[in-house]
Amino acid sequence: MLKNKLKIIAILSVIILAFTLPIVKAENETTDNPVNQDETTEPLNLDNNNSEMDNTDENDEDFKKSDVYLTGDNVTIDYIIDGNLFVVANHVTINSQVGGDAFICANTVTIGEDGYVFSNLFTLSKNVIIQGVVYDLYSASENTTISGYVYRDIRVGANTVTLSGTIGRNAYIDCNHLDFVQNTDTNREEQTNETPQNAAINGNLKYSAKQEVSIPEGIVTGETTFEKEVFFEGNTFQKQIMSLGTFLATVIIIWLLCLWLAPKFLKNNISLLTTKKILPVIGFGILTPIVGILAAILLFTLGLTSNIALLLIITLIILMMISTSIFIITINNIICKQFNIEKRIITFGMLVACTIVLWLLNLIPVISSIIGFITVVLGLGMIISNLVFKNKTENIAKV
Repeated sequence: MLKNKLKIIAILSVIILAFTLPIVKAENETTDNPVNQDETTEPLNLDNNNSEMDNTDENDEDFKKSDVYLTGDNVTIDYIIDGNLFVVANHVTINSQVGGDAFICANTVTIGEDGYVFSNLFTLSKNVIIQGVVYDLYSASENTTISGYVYRDIRVGANTVTLSGTIGRNAYIDCNHLDFVQNTDTNREEQTNETPQNAAINGNLKYSAKQEVSIPEGIVTGETTFEKEVFFEGNTFQKQIMSLGTFLATVIIIWLLCLWLAPKFLKNNISLLTTKKILPVIGFGILTPIVGILAAILLFTLGLTSNIALLLIITLIILMMISTSIFIITINNIICKQFNIEKRIITFGMLVACTIVLWLLNLIPVISSIIGFITVVLGLGMIISNLVFKNKTENIAKV
């Protein structure tokens, strides 16, 4: 049973990275907060923006008023979800409304013509196909095709991006090939009295590719910025996937080791972050590297104790390397405790989700520095606090 779950997690690791690639390129986009309306760009006015959720009986079997977690080979969402969606599968198809965010790791993700994600779609997939409506898209994939609507921004990293739909605001794209499709089917227009769907970006376009592409006139309303970059040369995409896999494996291994060798340490950490002990934790997290480096410099200057200084530096580096994992594990334990999650396999799944979310956040340039500092400080602080307050933290944990 556990072996099958581990396979699912492995697939998740190997398939989820891509929506980080577009975020990596958002170096100077701190003012383009997707929550705030762009001053120069009007959002797309969608005709099918009416929600059925308010008129749906929550007891209806076709209505899920909660977060939904799914795994499997082929997953089809044909019922309304008034919450967030988490899926790890081979093929995922959404043909209904998702009221919150959708986090999907799959081989192929399809948002059907009747599909509507009211918030963000985060996906790491081989193929992403958007035929319906998504509010914001964060995607990493081999192929991304958008023939529907993205209400606000897209941040996409892919080998090939094909756009024949509409982006309501800005597009940030890293790719090998970027194609814009203009529908010239006049026969269809005459038969249906409908204007053929053409690619449109109602805001700015910032993209990087092997070479600059010819963009038909009128597709981009705002400014177009091109950066020549061979993002996928040298197996960079594979390296990013391996990076996520390594990060996940590190957190999981440390978690298993803590469960085996130091279960009280994990309980103590919950107490440290949820009581007044958090202030000493922050203090230890900040002071430990400073004191350690100063002590190592002093020991190096004495000559005879250079081996001790080297050992001190190595120890400090190891502690700082595992501090982020300790922070993630503790946050996951706090969340599981808050929602009374006791089953080990569910805790394991939540840990993977927390790890992926933090890894993705670390790809955002400005936010990554802040998050990196916080995770290292708190993680290191918890390790040192367990040594300093060993007896006290154990007593707090029992309470």
